[in-house]
Amino acid sequence: MNVQYSRSTRLCSMGELDPRLQALIRAYAERHLLGDLDGLATICCETRSTPIAATVPRGFMSIFRMAGPEAGDFTTAAVLTGGVIVIATVTEKGTSAQLGARLADVSLELPNPAVFEGTTGVFVQARWFGATEASSYLLPLDAAASGQTFLARLRESVAAARHDDPG
Repeated sequence: MNVQYSRSTRLCSMGELDPRLQALIRAYAERHLLGDLDGLATICCETRSTPIAATVPRGFMSIFRMAGPEAGDFTTAAVLTGGVIVIATVTEKGTSAQLGARLADVSLELPNPAVFEGTTGVFVQARWFGATEASSYLLPLDAAASGQTFLARLRESVAAARHDDPG
């Protein structure tokens, strides 16, 4: 199933994030001993994603319904410090995910338009805190100024962290 989304990204402080995302990020930072992200954040954004179209091969809809994928609006926040990125996502039904990684361990890749038509954002690949292997997560960002500003800062921060990392 390929779902396309309308996305709206805004730059903000941690204190301006959706309260659910604030709580998720603060709990994640506490659990992984990342410190006070409010004071350490160099940039923060929040993206609201709303489905606009979904294409599902005929005959597969009942399989998807049985598997229970949650389709609908979701909101994602990303907080960047000098050395860490933390991402939290929450759906309208309350399902959530949190990820964090050292910027020196992050790789970025734009979605391939031939495979991910209409997808905006960036794939962040890392060995996330608590994980044994690296995996990718699509950080949704819009194509407007706020999303592109966050993406540019993320690229710069990843490059700087890699150059500064002795390992």
